[in-house]
Amino acid sequence: MDQDPLLPDQAFLQSLVDSHAEPFCLVDREYRIVAANQRYSETYSGLDKQAVVGLKCHQVSHNSDTPCDVHEDCPLRQVFQMGQPYQVVHRHYDQFHQPDYVVVHANPIFNARDEVVLIGESMSSISHGRDLCFDAERMVSGCCPSFMRVLDNLVSVAETDAPVLILGETGSGKEMAAQLIHRKSRRVDKEFVAIDCTQFTEERFASELFGHLRGAFTGAVENKMGLFELADRGTLFLDEIGELSLAIQAKLLRALETGSFRRLGETRERHADVRLVCATNRDIKDMVKQGAFRADLYYRINCMQVELPPLRHRGGDLPELVNYFLERGGHRTGISEAAYEALLGYPFPGNMRELRNILERAMALSKGAKLEVQHLPAEVVRKELAPEIHPVHAADDFVACVDHGHSDGDHVLEVLAKHRGNRRLAAEELGITERTLYRKLKTLADA
Repeated sequence: MDQDPLLPDQAFLQSLVDSHAEPFCLVDREYRIVAANQRYSETYSGLDKQAVVGLKCHQVSHNSDTPCDVHEDCPLRQVFQMGQPYQVVHRHYDQFHQPDYVVVHANPIFNARDEVVLIGESMSSISHGRDLCFDAERMVSGCCPSFMRVLDNLVSVAETDAPVLILGETGSGKEMAAQLIHRKSRRVDKEFVAIDCTQFTEERFASELFGHLRGAFTGAVENKMGLFELADRGTLFLDEIGELSLAIQAKLLRALETGSFRRLGETRERHADVRLVCATNRDIKDMVKQGAFRADLYYRINCMQVELPPLRHRGGDLPELVNYFLERGGHRTGISEAAYEALLGYPFPGNMRELRNILERAMALSKGAKLEVQHLPAEVVRKELAPEIHPVHAADDFVACVDHGHSDGDHVLEVLAKHRGNRRLAAEELGITERTLYRKLKTLADA
């Protein structure tokens, strides 16, 4: 690459790059790396920092000859088009070819004419693929747009202290998402306390959440600290909060609003500072309308919302997920095209947990041979036998790997026109971020 006369010389650029502690590089419009620090080069190539100069960024960090904008949201394109900083989650591959999910912070580098000539990319790791797991299984690997969007959202909400409501169907990994929020928050050094709200009666819930004194009730043979107090300065995760009775909801609301509570049998008031993360597989908003969930509690827990994609919306990730479970089960002979097509057409109401069980059963039946259609359950092979799915929303309006149709696009344009082209106001009315609105407009323009 010829040096832009309006930019500092190469030695100066290299010194700026070297000042970054995290992996960092400068990239031009042709995806070429102009300069990189040693941390970047070692992380993604195992080479010296000078050895990656001139290579394409996707060759180094994505281990691919194809630019990442084919399947991911490319920060290079966004920054050169908008001239503004941009953040996105990508799946990179380290020098050992292991997936590494990272937050990419991309910033424009201007010359003396105020033209964007380079972008500076810094990477901060979210987690390696092997660390992202539901129920002790790696169930999130992939780069389907819906999944990458969720990772981006989880990282964003983790940076705040606001309450989070995680929506997701059974088996979609809501607790894993809550754990990731905790690990990336400022509370990571304190406790992550999970409570399964389906397991408690009203009396037991109060005892488990707030604790009790010895003799407070039959069977209370000693003082007990409650989980609310245990989570002080940490994260309290309430799984399946939609299952709580109205009476329990009332008690919970007061503790959440004030941070104050009393152990059963105690007059002393205690206090705990907890970061609240809730999860449910039910449509809480609809429950509020039906009077089955308190509106004041709903607004208290729904400050920030993240919805996990069901497996049927992650078809692009299915080959990788299938391969993972087959490898974990020691199955080396693979799966036939017909059997894979049957899996691809199945709605997976039990999501990842169901996929794991189906493949474990098929491996047992195949006795080491290639997995065929006859090794799969009848409901997977015959669509008329497939069980009913239970989406979180009655309308099943989760944004999947594909964009919405033109009717959605028409609505977006109408809202934008209503606000005279003001993207911020249009995004607020649509209930999306300005970045998401920009992507929708770009998709419409390219259509």
